[in-house]
Amino acid sequence: MMGAGIRLTTEKEKKMKTPAANKAIFTSIAIGISIGSVTLAVDVGEKDKSISASSISYEFDPQYTHVKAFAVGEKYQGIPAPLGKHPLFGYLAPWSGYVPECTLEDQSKCKFIPPQTANIKPDATYNGIEVGFNKWQQMACEEALISAQHQGGPFGAVIVQIDDSTGEVIRYWRNHNHVTEWNDPTAHAEVSTIRVVCKELGVFDLGTINKDKSKLPQKGSTSHCEIYVNAEPCPMCYAAICWARIPVAVFAATRYDAAAQGVDFGDAEIYVEFGSPYKNRERKVRQSTCPNSLDAFNYWKRSKKIEY
Repeated sequence: MMGAGIRLTTEKEKKMKTPAANKAIFTSIAIGISIGSVTLAVDVGEKDKSISASSISYEFDPQYTHVKAFAVGEKYQGIPAPLGKHPLFGYLAPWSGYVPECTLEDQSKCKFIPPQTANIKPDATYNGIEVGFNKWQQMACEEALISAQHQGGPFGAVIVQIDDSTGEVIRYWRNHNHVTEWNDPTAHAEVSTIRVVCKELGVFDLGTINKDKSKLPQKGSTSHCEIYVNAEPCPMCYAAICWARIPVAVFAATRYDAAAQGVDFGDAEIYVEFGSPYKNRERKVRQSTCPNSLDAFNYWKRSKKIEY
């Protein structure tokens, strides 16, 4: 990738490991218990380069005013394979061992916010969908960290475009959360990335991209996109993925990780609202009986249009 180069972590940050983490690969083991499974998180520190965060060099543009796709042209290995589980201990969850320096103004709070070493899974929400990782998933997590290091939200996404006839990754896009930069509460990583991809390809359906409709070249007659995110999509982003017709979505951190102390990006209230009648919701929601409420729909269904 071309660009001036931004290191994912500084040398100082890489050294900020707990003493135990530096002694041995299996020194730190955290156990997270969820219904039907037990997760062991193993601190691999910098021993395993395939798991530890890599140094990514590329042009970092906070505003993403000139985001362009990165060409690939390599065989897509598919989404990560399901995790093999031990009948008693569940599975080993790798942890990078990354422990950033605490820079809170009130340093006394640092001891109450230790690094988390395993995903939080308090229920059966993730049963049957747990898989390993690939480089696209790692890249999404790296993008999230880079964003956080540049005062952005700690969320990143990667969308890969795959040629249906050759099975090759044609290109990919990476982006992150821009809520505070753009003063846009909808500028989540997934939404921001979907916007860029659709604009560059000149399409609004990322599930089936026809060669003759795309603004960017592809070998086969059709291609499609898949999305990798560092954290479980919120309801808005999941809906955006659905509207974009992206057939595959893979995420790493769970909604419970996002709601953990100090992170505080919980979506529990939204999930509760979705499951409640409008009259019981926190926000005032009303259905208005308006004489022209159906005018647009009536015009739409009785006119020639572009279906989506």
